[in-house]
Amino acid sequence: MGVAARAIRSVFAALAGVVAVCLALTACGPGPGEAATSGASTSAAPVSSPVTPDPRRTPASSTGAARNLPRPELPEIAKQNTKEGFAAFTQYWLDTVTYGLETGDSRPLKEISLPDCKMCNGYIERAETAKLKGGWNVGPKWTVSSFSTDMRLDVNRTALGYFILGESASSQYGPEGQLVDQLAPEYDKDPKAIYAVYNDGRWLCAQAGQA
Repeated sequence: MGVAARAIRSVFAALAGVVAVCLALTACGPGPGEAATSGASTSAAPVSSPVTPDPRRTPASSTGAARNLPRPELPEIAKQNTKEGFAAFTQYWLDTVTYGLETGDSRPLKEISLPDCKMCNGYIERAETAKLKGGWNVGPKWTVSSFSTDMRLDVNRTALGYFILGESASSQYGPEGQLVDQLAPEYDKDPKAIYAVYNDGRWLCAQAGQA
């Protein structure tokens, strides 16, 4: 065999060895489009989706506090410095008490109560304490009837009104959902009293309770 033939043969032999090595590497290595991996397999950490708050209006019940409820709306008549306006304000004031107890939001009640109103502050504290501790209230809802007033002002420019109060059933729940207290509905024929001042086009509760 000539020198040229031996040279060509040596080149092919070398190429054959290279091809064999490449084939071996291809069989052992990652396939097309596959990334090289280490000996220990890893998995991606699960990604948690953000929790979307439930936007539905949910009244207070035995399963939880009220959510997404609209604030009580002050009727136009309750802005008037009249007997009818005083009566409408009294009902609205009681509605804000219920709203505060059921939602834990006492702002509407604070906005229409004088700072030294003991009854107002008692309901405000009860609503905020329940919310802080994780508890809540269901009711009561009150209904004002037979409202009367002579619209006379005392030395503090406070008007006095009398009314009969109907009260729905109510329940109080603790932070674990346990029933703490429960009251039956009541219609008290003994008159209740409310003291309020009219200032800058609005009524403010000064005190409320037994007549």
